[in-house]
Amino acid sequence: MRRAAKRDISEPEIVSALVQCGFSVYRLNQPVDLLVGHRGRNFLVECKTGNKGYGKSLNENQREFNDGWRGSKVVKLSSAQEAIDWAVAVSSGETA
Repeated sequence: MRRAAKRDISEPEIVSALVQCGFSVYRLNQPVDLLVGHRGRNFLVECKTGNKGYGKSLNENQREFNDGWRGSKVVKLSSAQEAIDWAVAVSSGETA
């Protein structure tokens, strides 16, 4: 039996914040949590909860994917405020 992907508890508020900022959001299961689009650009986003352990950083599989991925690097977001700050930076062209 296939097991459902574990979702971080921060994900719903991050998704909501991004949608409210005018971004399209599609939930993925692998290699990261979200595919996010804005103004013709796509971003891979990993939602993390917490400041330590599993919830702090990309896991081994995600790091390997990120290291080998030839597109833009995975964005790690931990809260709605962090998502809003990132969305503002993307919208203003401050981030690649």
